[in-house]
Amino acid sequence: GGYGSGYDGAANSSTLAASIGVQSRSFTYDAVFGPQSRQIEIFDSVKGIIDAVCAGYNGTIVAYGQTGSGKTHTIFGNEGLQDNNNAGLVQRSLKSIFRKIAEQSLKTAEQSLLGPSSPGAVAGEPIRTSTKASFFEIYNERVYDLLSPNATSVEDDGKGLPVREDATKGIYVEGLIEREVANTMDAMDVLRQGTSNRSVASTKMNRVSSRSHAMFVLTVRSELFSESGISKVRVSKFTLVDLAGSERQKATATDGERLKEASMINNSLLCLGQVINSLVDREKGKKERNHVPFRDTKLTFLLKDSFGGNSKTCLVATVTPSATSLTETISTLKFAQRAKLIKNTAVQNENTCGSVAALQAEIARLRAELEIKH
Repeated sequence: GGYGSGYDGAANSSTLAASIGVQSRSFTYDAVFGPQSRQIEIFDSVKGIIDAVCAGYNGTIVAYGQTGSGKTHTIFGNEGLQDNNNAGLVQRSLKSIFRKIAEQSLKTAEQSLLGPSSPGAVAGEPIRTSTKASFFEIYNERVYDLLSPNATSVEDDGKGLPVREDATKGIYVEGLIEREVANTMDAMDVLRQGTSNRSVASTKMNRVSSRSHAMFVLTVRSELFSESGISKVRVSKFTLVDLAGSERQKATATDGERLKEASMINNSLLCLGQVINSLVDREKGKKERNHVPFRDTKLTFLLKDSFGGNSKTCLVATVTPSATSLTETISTLKFAQRAKLIKNTAVQNENTCGSVAALQAEIARLRAELEIKH
């Protein structure tokens, strides 16, 4: 769904009105938040994504909008990633995920003490959960690991890390550091290290303008054991994407390296728009637009699952009430409304493991349950 923040719309409303001269146009989203909205309200509207991740589904939150419109603030909160009233979606999401993991482990441990209530119930051993975090940026169409000791945009030969696609692993960044995190504090340490290495620079429109697209990925792996010798393994990914803002060279007064960065940013966002358009055309059955150009940029390739694939995705579109930014605001609103038309096919990433005899016994048990129900 699309979420607007900071324009002419009341909190918890679903319609946003934008005036273009004497004309007025309405845009409808899942929720709209005005300038006075609090961070907790925005989190409450997207926490269904968090519940899905804990249940074994992939979940993605993408922040999109013009430079200086509040994307990074919405995702990361105040400078220093402080956990307070201004905490962003990432702090609140991580806290919620680790709280749910702890609750699941406690519930399973209690079940094992009380004994199984059915042949497929958990017994003997609580759920085993491990979490890993990675953090990287796409800067000038190159991928850099923000957790690497050399995490700068000019490290080594400047080529960045390669993006690969594998039948088992899906799309991934080769050589990316994945750090084990046991709790919210560990995950926040990863975020702080990565944020300090992210490429930012001052422009006329934003003193600390993000010059790269940043992606934080938390992988949650849960293994559930049953007394019948069968284990169920769930692997889900929670991805937070803070896109660099689209910008006009005239408004930002960039030149030299900043101008090259802006050109790369605008090109990747343009390609993302083309991907969205192609996916919407495919939904409408327009066969002449069957090809979706995911491979045109690193950003769109890495977001292949998030848009039209195996993920529950939320797009947070941020806009500014400034009249001078009206063109970018309308463009962002149209982008979000169009993205809302995309249909993803999210599936629970669960595999069942065990001996042949145990699996056959489980199949027989499930068949017996179906016969009873019918």
